[in-house]
Amino acid sequence: MKAIIEIDDIVKVNFNNSQFTLCRQAKVLSIPRATGDSWVFLDLDTGEIHYVSEGCTITLIEKHN
Repeated sequence: MKAIIEIDDIVKVNFNNSQFTLCRQAKVLSIPRATGDSWVFLDLDTGEIHYVSEGCTITLIEKHN
């Protein structure tokens, strides 16, 4: 398995400092490439789209084929 998270991978998104899980399962729609960019996730449980620009822990669950 590749160790790099890529667009269309399924991930879990946590904010460990506040002990909060934003998404249990989310599809990566966009990855930050430069300062000021955000991660963009589609929450597979709620259908919500989240733009995340602050520090979080992103755990790879499943690679896109």
